[in-house]
Amino acid sequence: MSTSTSVKISELFKDEIARGIPIFTGGRDVIEYVRPTETEISEVDRCVNDVLSVLRKVSPTIAADYEKQKTVFEKFAGIAKAKFPGLKSITYPGTSGNIGVMALIPQAIRYVATPSASTPAYTSYPANSWDLSLTAGTAAYFFGDGTNYYKASPTDGQRALLVVAQNGVVEVGSSPKLCQMRIWTQAETKYSPWAVNPLVEVPLEMGKAVYQYNTLGVVPVYHYFGIQWGAMPIASGTSTIKLLGLVFYEYDLFPGLKYVS
Repeated sequence: MSTSTSVKISELFKDEIARGIPIFTGGRDVIEYVRPTETEISEVDRCVNDVLSVLRKVSPTIAADYEKQKTVFEKFAGIAKAKFPGLKSITYPGTSGNIGVMALIPQAIRYVATPSASTPAYTSYPANSWDLSLTAGTAAYFFGDGTNYYKASPTDGQRALLVVAQNGVVEVGSSPKLCQMRIWTQAETKYSPWAVNPLVEVPLEMGKAVYQYNTLGVVPVYHYFGIQWGAMPIASGTSTIKLLGLVFYEYDLFPGLKYVS
């Protein structure tokens, strides 16, 4: 059985970075990593391919971006394996006693109805929904709430690692309302906001109300390291804003169909 080693994120993802896919570190530049087995890589690829099989039908443009990041997801599988206790195997779908992987869903982000210090699922997303209630001039948060840091599920047996794909913030069905975003972490708060795509109001593909926001690269969200990711709306209303990526999780986080209440 492999053991974990400490590696620089810049070294682990050097090929992806060279291809124009940066990894947001938030001031934590070294990570524990276990190289996944070929079987585990195949399991992650099966999950990604299942997402791609339908994403291509909805938006070939977004699907192409997502597909380029397959090796990123494979390597984060090794990070999940190293950071969750027991060097569990990675399976798709998840199986008892192992680490599962699936596409990001609201229940992976808002994993409890009422966030607390022990389950810090602080976010502007309501439970079980991608719909954000936005007010012009008031920050909304994918992760955190402006004061409290967000962490992926930290509960024993239910730990999670979220991986938001590069440019994986997608608004659906309404006129896009966000004009800037900012990320900071418990280790690094020095960076100011960045402006979103200046032509975000233009749909990605003719006849489809799908809009894509640019990110600072791939954004991992750990169970032991707090993050805040805010956005500033310039219009009010309810918007469906989805985060595309994967969640790696200990089986007991999703032992069955989950609805947060």
